[in-house]
Amino acid sequence: MTDSLPPLENVVDWGMEAMQKRQWRVAIERWNVLRRLYPNGVAVWVQSSIAHRQLKEYEESERLLREAWERFPLNASVLAQWSELDIDRDDLASALERLKMLRDNFPGHVVGWARAADVLERLGRHDEAVTMNRHAREHCPDRPLPWVQYAEMAMKARDWPTALERWADVRSRFPDHAQGYIRAAEAAEAMGQVRYSRQLKLAQEYGNDWLEKEVNQAEDAGEVINPPRRRTLRMFWDLVWTKARLNLKSEASQNHLRYLWWILDPVLYMTVFYVVFGLLMERGGEGFIAYLLTGLVPFQWFAKTVQHTSNSIVGGKGLMHKVRISPLFFPLVGVVQNTGKQFLVFAMLGIFLTLYGLPPTIHWLAFIPVVLVQLLLMTVVSCLLAMLVPFVRDLINLVPTGIQFLLFASGIFYTTERIPEEWRSLFFLNPMANILYQYRLVLVENQWPDWSGLGWVALGCGLGLLLVVFLYRRFEPIFPRVVIE
Repeated sequence: MTDSLPPLENVVDWGMEAMQKRQWRVAIERWNVLRRLYPNGVAVWVQSSIAHRQLKEYEESERLLREAWERFPLNASVLAQWSELDIDRDDLASALERLKMLRDNFPGHVVGWARAADVLERLGRHDEAVTMNRHAREHCPDRPLPWVQYAEMAMKARDWPTALERWADVRSRFPDHAQGYIRAAEAAEAMGQVRYSRQLKLAQEYGNDWLEKEVNQAEDAGEVINPPRRRTLRMFWDLVWTKARLNLKSEASQNHLRYLWWILDPVLYMTVFYVVFGLLMERGGEGFIAYLLTGLVPFQWFAKTVQHTSNSIVGGKGLMHKVRISPLFFPLVGVVQNTGKQFLVFAMLGIFLTLYGLPPTIHWLAFIPVVLVQLLLMTVVSCLLAMLVPFVRDLINLVPTGIQFLLFASGIFYTTERIPEEWRSLFFLNPMANILYQYRLVLVENQWPDWSGLGWVALGCGLGLLLVVFLYRRFEPIFPRVVIE
């Protein structure tokens, strides 16, 4: 019958599921079943023993370990859990003996060293504990446990400067280990270094490289980290830029082609429309492909940015509850992140237009103010939507529909000449329609933009930005509560 059973590793999750939920009785029942079916699997004996130990059923826990020891002599897991049982029963002498046996037979097993250091510390033999920890770091340098233990020793002694140094070592070796940031922040706060404590909490989100950059800049400027002070506008923008840059790096690392995909994506995107509209459908007459792409490419920038940022504050609730940070930070990161990728898209568009027979002229200099006005518009729209979504969650479902409406209401697939004269003023009240019209004047018609129309859009966006800043400051204390409701 056992030949027809699946491998133990395929069913062990059944028992571990109950263990993770701390349903010890359920776990014991499941391990009993698995032990009858897989008597030669060491995990079913050890995990069953752990479940009994959690219920303080020490005799049954020891019985299982003893039988496991007979079945699997000199097994590291059995020795490690037996020592844990001795520690729980406060039989520290027996725990030290088993841990020594574990070290002698498995010198690379970190528990044999680290737990022995803990036991020695409990017995008041501090010097021996420090020596044991040093051996743990020497024998297991790639495991975080002994390095964390080394830092915790300084924390227990309230030697905060030493603790900060040791936590810095933890972060440099294991940059993804949360305690290297959280416990270091506690040590910094105990020293009165409130600003550095906040930086450490932020570094858990942004990485150790960002933290080192912040500290180095402070040292180069001769700043003292000790006194707390309000985050300046320069620091805030540096934080936004750093987070956006790390997001871009993370996004690129998820693809095999990495940053090359940022070039291929716009090239493929423009190629599809060129083939469909220019070669297959032959729609719009001469110059229609250039007209189409100079509208689509900027609109895609707008659409991707708004969709990316609309739920950004809700998505950033974890960080918002760790440190005091303006909710404005989250949509701005999305705007900067998408803008960074858009530079390559605009470069590909410029190359296409040149090959299409529309080479750069002096009027292309006006491309910069048009881009800046669109960036300002996207910032206002993105921040307003991101602010509203935490209060009205269903609004996120309307964002794609709204973008789809703008796609057809902004003159991307048709020229403004096709709009009746009496409706044209209403059409240009749509700021995206106005901006796309300016792009086409500059890139396709080789003319200067309509400065009056562009100026009105810029003025409206400027007033909108002032409103956004006012509203964010007004509701900043409310966001941390609203995002978890």
